[in-house]
Amino acid sequence: MKVHEVFPTVVAQDRIDVHNEFKNEYFNELKSLWFDGYNNQTPENSGRCSLHLDKNYLGFFQSLKKSVCRYLDLLAVDHEKLNMSVIKSWVGYHSKDTPPLNMHSHNGADISFTYYLSSDETSDKFCVHTAKNTNEVAEALFETSDKFNLIKKFNKYNCPNYTITPVEGTVILFPSTLLHSTLKKENISDRYVIAGDIKLSIKPDYNLYHQTIPHPSQWMEL
Repeated sequence: MKVHEVFPTVVAQDRIDVHNEFKNEYFNELKSLWFDGYNNQTPENSGRCSLHLDKNYLGFFQSLKKSVCRYLDLLAVDHEKLNMSVIKSWVGYHSKDTPPLNMHSHNGADISFTYYLSSDETSDKFCVHTAKNTNEVAEALFETSDKFNLIKKFNKYNCPNYTITPVEGTVILFPSTLLHSTLKKENISDRYVIAGDIKLSIKPDYNLYHQTIPHPSQWMEL
């Protein structure tokens, strides 16, 4: 039987080419930005999510742009006509005592990223989820429980989630609307990441505003 795999979702893992230099110079500084204060807030939900505005980290974000361009190349998108803006970025930290990140998405952005500044094979895995698997052609067909299970073996057509092993020095890029979480492991070492969101807009030279978001230079704040 020939299978036509239609509408696949692209989640990409790419190497950050300045990782070694960036980590050597800024790792301790970035570790100190982790915030675990009132109500156990993280840098993201306490408003400390603007690493991209610090010129010291420009080298990383320039390398990130190369990865985003390669990601758009996979989609056969002409990124030369696009402006790529980082709208949020923050430090994330997980240890063996840290609870896993619950399933969530980054609605309002276009492309999200997680850069593994420090991790190893024992770190929490990155996990993506499908809200509704269109291959589940009948109700409860893919349901699995102790009392009811029709799945003989999980594969890419019936699985509810997919896990990616973090690799230090790489970045994972994915659609911001994609549900994702971390899969808890009995990790031994700490894991530090820089995560963030990217918004795409059309460069001012291209008159395609009726099709997508215009460049921020064309906006007016009310």
